[in-house]
Amino acid sequence: MPKSVFEFALSFNLPMNYITFDIETYNIDETITRIDPKNMRVSVIGAYYSWLDKYVAFTEDTVQDFLESLKLCDIVVGFNHLWFDLPVLAKYSSWDFGILRSYDILLEVEKKLGFKVKLDDLAKSNLNIKKTDSYEHFRYYHRDGKWLELIDYCMNDVLITEKLFGLILQGQPLKYADMLQIREVTLDLPKTGSQTSIQVDSLF
Repeated sequence: MPKSVFEFALSFNLPMNYITFDIETYNIDETITRIDPKNMRVSVIGAYYSWLDKYVAFTEDTVQDFLESLKLCDIVVGFNHLWFDLPVLAKYSSWDFGILRSYDILLEVEKKLGFKVKLDDLAKSNLNIKKTDSYEHFRYYHRDGKWLELIDYCMNDVLITEKLFGLILQGQPLKYADMLQIREVTLDLPKTGSQTSIQVDSLF
């Protein structure tokens, strides 16, 4: 018997609507260099809509459009979005993100391994691609008005996350570097029910 709604849908080749997303942020006070969701605002949101098979970019003035679209999907997919992206987006929302069904790949990896794995490392090991830039550079894109570069950087992260999620849905293990060896970890498929930050924190 399928353990999750995704397993059920896959077994009968049924479509499931999901959004894979990532955000890039800026700090109004540029003297603060510490990365803290409480101090961050949205500069760009990148999203993949499975039922449209399209990638869409949003900026801060269109955040509400993205937030409304979250209500249309069966599940929201990200990489560290439960700890970072959603808390930042909460500043723009009047409704509780706790109603969302979320699948956080970073969290799922940490649940299995007991430690975090970087998105860039997973991209290199599993997809033979990498992030387009480093934090040392892209953190200044918003300040310098480099919107095309910022959108490209964000969308590449969404592409990586989406492709990794595709492997997970196919039941394929994810490869990761452990010292000098390449190991594998098989993640659980998404399950029904929402997963709030409180529930996430209680896992560790």
